[in-house]
Amino acid sequence: MNWLAHLYLSEPQTDFQLGNVMTDILKGHRWPSMSDDFLRGIDCHHKIDAYTDRHKVVERSKARLKGNPRLRGIVVDVFYDHLLTLHWQEYCDVSMREHLDEFYEQALAASTGYPQLAQEFVQSLVESDRLGRYGDMQELSWAYERIDTHLSERALRRGRLVEFMPSLKEQFQNLEEDFACFFPDLMRHVGKAR
Repeated sequence: MNWLAHLYLSEPQTDFQLGNVMTDILKGHRWPSMSDDFLRGIDCHHKIDAYTDRHKVVERSKARLKGNPRLRGIVVDVFYDHLLTLHWQEYCDVSMREHLDEFYEQALAASTGYPQLAQEFVQSLVESDRLGRYGDMQELSWAYERIDTHLSERALRRGRLVEFMPSLKEQFQNLEEDFACFFPDLMRHVGKAR
């Protein structure tokens, strides 16, 4: 799952949410004043990823796509955030906009005690409204292009994430059905009550 799902599946505590969202960005780096809630958010992120990576429905989604098998997991993770955006009201009583605006405000305040790079990430996340932009297919394509800029040369020789867009459009309904089966399982796994 990608960042929007990690935020949604978090406990309603800002450090926990930021730990869950920022785990991949931190790449194992920690700072001395990192709170217990932030560390629990990191643990939740790993729990979500491990469950997602071995779930049979996610495997089915990856198998539906044409393109480099090594990139399919990333493509599906981000596309599932697209589907979460489209179906947000089925999983949350608060609008996505209200949820994100509250998170952004609290994240900016909480991050003032973080190291500079972490503060800059939070600032960029908020200013770009990155989590609120997954619902549009063009924005989704740009998200894949952004991720492509972070892939190694070796990975890029095998293909780019943005090249999966035609396959995603072709398989949209099947992927949407997969997500509807998978996401409630994931919610139960992390103890997220609806």
